[in-house]
Amino acid sequence: MLTINKITFSSLVKREIFRFSKVAIQTIFAPLISTGLYLIIFSYSFQNREVTEYGIPYINFIVPGLILMSLIQNSFANTSSSLIGAKYNGIIIDFLLAPFSYIELSLGFMIGGIIRGMLVGSVTYLISIFFYGGSIAHPFLAVVFALLVSAVFSLFGIIAGLWSEKFDHVSIFSNFFITPLTFLSGVFYSVKGLPGIWGKLSLFNPVFYMVDAVRYAFVGQSDISPTFSALIISAFAVALLFLVTYLFKIGYKIKS
Repeated sequence: MLTINKITFSSLVKREIFRFSKVAIQTIFAPLISTGLYLIIFSYSFQNREVTEYGIPYINFIVPGLILMSLIQNSFANTSSSLIGAKYNGIIIDFLLAPFSYIELSLGFMIGGIIRGMLVGSVTYLISIFFYGGSIAHPFLAVVFALLVSAVFSLFGIIAGLWSEKFDHVSIFSNFFITPLTFLSGVFYSVKGLPGIWGKLSLFNPVFYMVDAVRYAFVGQSDISPTFSALIISAFAVALLFLVTYLFKIGYKIKS
């Protein structure tokens, strides 16, 4: 039976929140600069362009993807940096010695990543209002999809943090997995417009389903069924949660 000690669990969550809020200029406001530049460049460079597959202005099309990019990068960065920082400071073993259950460790770090990701994503949305008006077709679905995506990449960040032995190793995940998958997921284009096999290859990119689901929540249109996308994202979240919990249980690269 799953049991969670409210005191110890809340302590871990508070630690994670305090850790990134203490350097908010770096963790919250700095990521907004790159997103703001994207919005400025695309809003003025393509202000008269429409996405023919959707029949909407280009800026309305890319805003959901840009918000999701911010959310993904910061959810991942929060958990991965927390764990590699604990390794660097020699306190990583303390998490196993403290009275945390393995599921508490998984959920505690995950929630910390979700909070940072959702916070940056929300601020990014507020900034985007000045460029496209801020309309959301399905607000509830937008929050649900954003939470699921943030959970997936928070858990992925935990795996990266446990595997990495130094800060440079974390950048391998970011540079060779997250960035390529994100840019090839349809953030800046519709896969409906891709010729031949390229559109089919996009279906093997898990981030595509995340971008497509969030875009549906914002503009009410998508390349595939949002229900199917939700199932894919949920399956990834559950699978990663079990994997992360198992890694904590065996002390993967912590006990050795």
